[in-house]
Amino acid sequence: MRSLPCLLLASLTLNLMAAEVPTTGAKIARVTVYADRAEVVRRFATTLPAGEHALVFDALPGETDLSSVRVTGQGSFSLIDIRAETIQTLEVTDTQVRELSTKLKAEQVKLQEVTQAQTRNAQRRASLDKVLGRLTAVGKESANPDLDPAKWAGYLTYHVESLAKLDQETLGLKGRDDALRTEINRLERELIQLNGNRTKVRNVARVKIEVTQAGPQEFELTYVVAGPSWSPHYDVRADTVAKKLTVAYQAQVRQRTGEDWLGVSLRLSTAQPGVGGREPELAPWALYKAEPVVPTGAAVLMDEGGLAAAAKPGAATATRRGLAKQAAKTADAGFASPNAPATPAMEVTSATVQAGATAALFQVPRAYDIPSDPKSVKVALTEQTFFASFRHSCVPKLSPNVYLKAQAVNASDYPFLPGPTAVFLDGAYVAAASMDLVPAGQEFVTFLGVDQTVKVERRVLARREEVTGVFGKKTHRTVHDLLFKVTNGKQADIDLAVGDQLPLSNHDAIKVVLEEPRYEKDTEALKLNEQKFLEWRLRLGAGDKLDLPFRFAVERPEDVIVVGQ
Repeated sequence: MRSLPCLLLASLTLNLMAAEVPTTGAKIARVTVYADRAEVVRRFATTLPAGEHALVFDALPGETDLSSVRVTGQGSFSLIDIRAETIQTLEVTDTQVRELSTKLKAEQVKLQEVTQAQTRNAQRRASLDKVLGRLTAVGKESANPDLDPAKWAGYLTYHVESLAKLDQETLGLKGRDDALRTEINRLERELIQLNGNRTKVRNVARVKIEVTQAGPQEFELTYVVAGPSWSPHYDVRADTVAKKLTVAYQAQVRQRTGEDWLGVSLRLSTAQPGVGGREPELAPWALYKAEPVVPTGAAVLMDEGGLAAAAKPGAATATRRGLAKQAAKTADAGFASPNAPATPAMEVTSATVQAGATAALFQVPRAYDIPSDPKSVKVALTEQTFFASFRHSCVPKLSPNVYLKAQAVNASDYPFLPGPTAVFLDGAYVAAASMDLVPAGQEFVTFLGVDQTVKVERRVLARREEVTGVFGKKTHRTVHDLLFKVTNGKQADIDLAVGDQLPLSNHDAIKVVLEEPRYEKDTEALKLNEQKFLEWRLRLGAGDKLDLPFRFAVERPEDVIVVGQ
């Protein structure tokens, strides 16, 4: 009978001896891309005998979230554990580095010898030139002024032959110098590369399983990698004759994970896992009495809450006030709300969409290749056609242009996310715009650019001062008299919205009176909102011209000065 320690040792040995199974044949089968990451699924099929095995999924991307690794599969096996880790391996041995360093030192010694030989040649050339100079000098400095012609001829021959030999040696040394420097540079680069690649870091997932019955098994390793992203892009085509708006919904997918996604089942999600799933919690907001110590000669500034703060010496005294921003847009009511169903102009392949509780998931119907590359891949999601109403609008006070826009209802199941839009009007490209967030079933507006055939001119006819009242205080009136000259140069009827505004009074003594047009309440033809934005709604026939008067007065007592007119 075996002792207990022997049994424990045997059990430990069996656990450690689980056969490692490389998964080099694993392929990326499915990818779900989010705004800043992707969930990748590797699929691996094999046939394993009964017993314990360790599947090794190697070379996971560097930005893999190792805590996200999980495994599912089919077959007669049970999962024991998953160990995802970053390991460091020695790719270059010390022997390789030493051998290359020895070669480099030997070449550097050879270069030093060549350099010394070049120095000696230069010295020999200088010595020959110095001797020749002394022999040919005239006067007291001449070494041998009585040298006979035969000796002169012999020395000159020696001098020329010596220079020729030095030239040959110098050329040879120059060639050796260049070759040695080239070789040294190559060896230095190779040594730097070796030292840089001595260790390699990679992500590995080891999946330990126990096969209960021999047979085929299929495994799916899922992990999340940071970096991949997708963003929407739209082509919007407006047909003013058929009164239709076609939206081609596309996705630009990018990934640089280091592994190519080839022939993968692609899904695109609008979820934002990076934001976090829980709302932030408020902390107590306390107010304290500020008792600052103001340095002598320093100016005192008051912040938005009325608390004093010392400024730098020499700074001008200032008071900052919090100003409430009023943002209002002219209402776009009055569009026709189409009830007819969308009728696609052509049959297109569309991604299916699953609307979850907090996000939408697009399932692309065909396999896609998304290489690891800085360039994006454009993926077609769907093309939807809606009935639309068209209207011209303008604000002549701000711009002389008249703009065309279309309104439709997103009658599809696809939510439109914010993204850039290329706009085409009756087959011609007209503008680059952007799509706002449009949930399924919601109305949306698409701007179609400037229509130069419709013109609205804003003319200031007069600005005159009037005084009313005989007894008591007099009332001063500033009358603004304007005119809009409207021209429909199109060969079709149009709806036109003209926008302008009345000034807002912030004092009871200052009154703004709209004299023309007459206004009592909102109608289909004239609207006035709380911010005093006026909008005329006009129906113009083909070639129509119209004068639209606009007059208002600002009234105030004679002792009140109005700023802002």
